[in-house]
Amino acid sequence: MKTKLLLPLFFLFFIVENTFSQTYYPLLNNSTWNIVSANFGGSQNFVMGPSTDYVIGTHTYKKFIDPTLYNTTNYIREDVATKRVYRNVSGVDQLLFDFSLQVGDHITLGDGKDYTVQSITNANVNGGTRRMFSLINYIGTFAGNSETWIEGVGNLQHPLKPKYELIFSDPYIYMSCSAQNGINVYNHGIMNGQPTPTDCSMLLSVEELNELNNQIVYAPNPFQNELMISTKMNLQDASLKIYNSIGQLVKEQNNINGANVIVKRDHLNSGIYFAQLYQNGKVISTQKLIVTE
Repeated sequence: MKTKLLLPLFFLFFIVENTFSQTYYPLLNNSTWNIVSANFGGSQNFVMGPSTDYVIGTHTYKKFIDPTLYNTTNYIREDVATKRVYRNVSGVDQLLFDFSLQVGDHITLGDGKDYTVQSITNANVNGGTRRMFSLINYIGTFAGNSETWIEGVGNLQHPLKPKYELIFSDPYIYMSCSAQNGINVYNHGIMNGQPTPTDCSMLLSVEELNELNNQIVYAPNPFQNELMISTKMNLQDASLKIYNSIGQLVKEQNNINGANVIVKRDHLNSGIYFAQLYQNGKVISTQKLIVTE
């Protein structure tokens, strides 16, 4: 009689244990990311997020402004039930991630190529692990393009872009940190087994980021000769760094104090630039700038 009772209990335990092990971690959960752009001249951090809601057709998307050299607006939605994430490209949904895949499954991504799920392993994140998917596009027997996804985090290089859309080397883009609801999840140092975790303090809470974004205005933008940065708070020993479209530092102002900052054009050619405002060692604002003739 005991044996008959133990067998159902064993299978019940197995089912419950397996169910918990397959817990899905959504990607879009008040998410923010820090993206590093690195080249021979050094590296800089770009914070992406928080998002705003944007309705296209019958779906509501999360709108993320990419502050890196790619300078794109990303409209992302997630179907938690199917574990799939889509981005809207020119009015059409394109599958970005499918976290329901199993090893050996095939999927066609936005570049029109067939990818095979080569492996699904556990990636170390802050406080635990998340499933990491490695996908490869085979050309005959040779490995071609590859993608690396982490559940609840995104693409390992750029969280909301497939690797095949990224520049290969200069500047090299990679994700260093991610957070959800202001709590750090992905940490580049932890992921790679480094003795010292990556400093992710640039990822403030969603509420802080929203508040800071609402407090800082760059105008006029585009500008010809000078622009003014206006804040609702007093800056103290802040600094401003301006990078060109390939990530090179081209202008820097230090020892900034007060609520208004005038930025002269000086030697900047017409084009697109990215400004980052720092205070206490943290990026408190990132803004695309356009300089005109």
